[in-house]
Amino acid sequence: MEYVLVSVVVEKLGGMMIDQINKKASILLNFRKDFEWLRKKLANIRSYLRETDVQAEHDKAVKDWLLEVAEIAFEAEDILDLCAVQSQGTTNNDISKSSCVCDFSYSQFVFWFKMARRIKDVKDRVRYIMKDSGKELKLVRDLTHTDQPSTCTLLKNVMSRGIPQMEIDSRPVGIYHKVRYVLHLMDDPAAPVIAVVGMGGVGKTFLMKNVFDRAKDKFEKSIWLDISQTYCLEKLQADLASEINLNEVVYGRVSKVQAAKLIHDHLSSKRCLIVLDDVWRATGEDDLISALGIPRGIDSQCKIVVTARNRNVCGNMEARVYDVQPLSEEESWNLFCAYAFPDCQQNQLPHHLEGIARQIEGECGRLPLAVKTVAASLAGERSSREWESKLGQLKAVSHTEDPVMRILKLSYDSLPAYLKPCFVYLSFFPEDEEIEFQYLINLWVAEGCVPEGEDQLDIGWKYIRHLQSLCLVERVGDPYDQENKMFKLHDLLLDLATSISKQGQCVFSTEEAVKNGPILQMSRKYRRILMAKKSMADGDVNVMANGRAYSASRLRTLSFSENRGIQNIPASLLGGARVLRVLDLSGTGISSLPDCVGDLKLLRVLNLKMTKISEVPECVRKNRSLHFLNISWCRNLEQFPEWIGELSCLRHLDIRPSHEKQFDGSMPTGISKLVSLQVLKIDDDNKLSVQQNGFLMLEHFVNLVNLREVRLDIKNWVELKSIEDGILATLVKMRNLTIYNTRGAHGRGNLPPLSEKMLAMKDLEYLYLASFAVPNWILGFSNLTQLELWECHCAKYPALEMMPNLTKLQLYFNNICKALPTGFGKSRGFPSLRSFTISLLYVLEELPEFEDGAMPLLEILKVDECRNLTKGPRGLERLQSLKECCFDNTGVTHMLEKGGGLWNKMKRRNPNVRIRTSSSNAK
Repeated sequence: MEYVLVSVVVEKLGGMMIDQINKKASILLNFRKDFEWLRKKLANIRSYLRETDVQAEHDKAVKDWLLEVAEIAFEAEDILDLCAVQSQGTTNNDISKSSCVCDFSYSQFVFWFKMARRIKDVKDRVRYIMKDSGKELKLVRDLTHTDQPSTCTLLKNVMSRGIPQMEIDSRPVGIYHKVRYVLHLMDDPAAPVIAVVGMGGVGKTFLMKNVFDRAKDKFEKSIWLDISQTYCLEKLQADLASEINLNEVVYGRVSKVQAAKLIHDHLSSKRCLIVLDDVWRATGEDDLISALGIPRGIDSQCKIVVTARNRNVCGNMEARVYDVQPLSEEESWNLFCAYAFPDCQQNQLPHHLEGIARQIEGECGRLPLAVKTVAASLAGERSSREWESKLGQLKAVSHTEDPVMRILKLSYDSLPAYLKPCFVYLSFFPEDEEIEFQYLINLWVAEGCVPEGEDQLDIGWKYIRHLQSLCLVERVGDPYDQENKMFKLHDLLLDLATSISKQGQCVFSTEEAVKNGPILQMSRKYRRILMAKKSMADGDVNVMANGRAYSASRLRTLSFSENRGIQNIPASLLGGARVLRVLDLSGTGISSLPDCVGDLKLLRVLNLKMTKISEVPECVRKNRSLHFLNISWCRNLEQFPEWIGELSCLRHLDIRPSHEKQFDGSMPTGISKLVSLQVLKIDDDNKLSVQQNGFLMLEHFVNLVNLREVRLDIKNWVELKSIEDGILATLVKMRNLTIYNTRGAHGRGNLPPLSEKMLAMKDLEYLYLASFAVPNWILGFSNLTQLELWECHCAKYPALEMMPNLTKLQLYFNNICKALPTGFGKSRGFPSLRSFTISLLYVLEELPEFEDGAMPLLEILKVDECRNLTKGPRGLERLQSLKECCFDNTGVTHMLEKGGGLWNKMKRRNPNVRIRTSSSNAK
């Protein structure tokens, strides 16, 4: 990780950063010479940092040396960023006041003098650690060798290299018989509570996700609750109450005891499935089921399933216990091959690797998480030397106290240098948190894990996909939906990320920070203080602020997210936090910010989501480095300031309202000045609405050429023409586009095809068209991965099967089309399609015949409300990758009933396929 930190600083020193420094400051204080010296020395240090990571595992002196390198890199980057911001501000101010841009004010001179002293201090520290590296530590790498790949070079490699498209749950092995057993237990009325028990990494949550998906249709209500080690009962009750619409509990208007009674009374008469995932605390005095208010017992209609690592947790639940065992030898080998050799059949494995592969698989203890992470780290690697190295590492940790965690640590150690700090930063999020990819990427950018630039979202998305391909993060929800890019971490991997963060003195996230003063006093070196979901209140924050328990001058990230008891942030807490880059106060009860927030020159991420602010705080106006601002779901917020356009660096603005009629005014014209804006969210669908007399108007978009997400609501031909001429050809960086014909929505017919000017959006990934004629030139979107056509009444669809990267296709509402194109079923058609939905095509009579090799990757096929579809689907059994086949309310639904001819034919070719119909559950 130190390698990346130093690389970032070296590249800033060698780039345009020096030229941005005030010229007079450079001349008077030797900035240019000092920066050039620093760049050369840090480049020398970088040249052998990679080799020291392993050495640090066994040598405390080397580990301490690496920590000092990291501290120097942090300090140097802080200085550079402060200088850059000061130079930019000075230049802007001087241009408006004087013809001489080199004149100093007294305050400016004081600033540059302080920076000069800090630089000289950094130089002294660099000299000291270089002396250590060459003598005391005996790091023998040649310090004159600087021919190392830069971070920019590494990033170019990432952007040009395709990351394997492997979804974490796309290759289940050894799961089906376990699912059937748990479903059988759930059918037993004598077992109201079921405990699924097994060690960490054995696959309990994955098992129950499959069970939950198959069983939920049998119940009136199905609820899933994630239970963390340090859960908050009020939060769990609120989450449960939100599923059953008990608002007095959701908004905390009653006590815990009253909430439990309300929940109990509401659920007593309902047939519900409730899963409590990953329970840690033993029952007895602290009975979680009773504390939540969930009714249980033979007389209850609720079915409760608890997952836990320790059988003792379930001791007082009177639960039927199912012990989840590791995979069988065959299952473990099949899972290993699925991830290590994703492009090979079992009988086509590389001959020179099969023997060592079996040895490596054997060292993973047949635990799915360990097997997948180790195998994924070797995917694509064909050098036997690398495999032998991995085997040696695994054997070295197989007899350690916690072999599973050590195996996961090996996966971290094998990460590319640029991915290590990105993975470690995932410790920012609490246990079981669902992570929104755009927010995560903005956090990475704010802390220098992803370099600045217009393509930061693209690079960050590549990083996430890379971590996903290595099974270090998992996708939540539909993996092929471009609208839903949420991720989460397995709790063992979160433990790993947190452990590495603490070793590097980069993160502070323990509850003891509030309760134990002495531990807090040890946190002065920490650069991140993360207190999300810690049930903190104003008194706790005041203790931190007044006790001077941390060094504000070093702090880069501060998060109090979802601590609803915090009503006020004292100025003393942020006083002196000059290098703060991330401030997350989302979900707190604050209604204002201290004025000193405006003095945070390097602040790049400000999250005020779901707070009680009534206006955007005036102090934010001064945060000119801000990249990310979230003021969504703030119930008291009613308008936006005109000065919002002064935040010229803003790239992500989220202002979604908490209720439909919250904003009666229009968007301030200042929005058009945000020329760097890439993401603007203003409604529940996370998209923009452009209407002639609406909240946003066409003139707002004249300069917003960097936008990546837009929704256009069009009422007539005149409006369509003005939008085509005004913006469709200029939004060339668009990724996510929705165009909705409101005229067609009211049954008044489709508008003509859109202009080919849209093809300028060559990087478009998601397209939603509603009530438009579908043009043939749509095939020109070669990078499109998701296409949704809604009420596009056409007799024949274009040859969509020719689109090379289309992974999800949805066809809704068509009262003209009687047959889909025969090309849809041709061999090698839809080469990347994974999910296909056909719904409400009222006059559709037949599907195309599916040839061998058609839709080779298709996993999900859903056909519903096509009542005229009476001709049996031919060749359906040839879709070899199909995992889920759903036919609801069609004329052929009966053909897929269990035991029928088509059902039997599909099951013979693909025994694991799940077949759903309107009159049956998954088979």
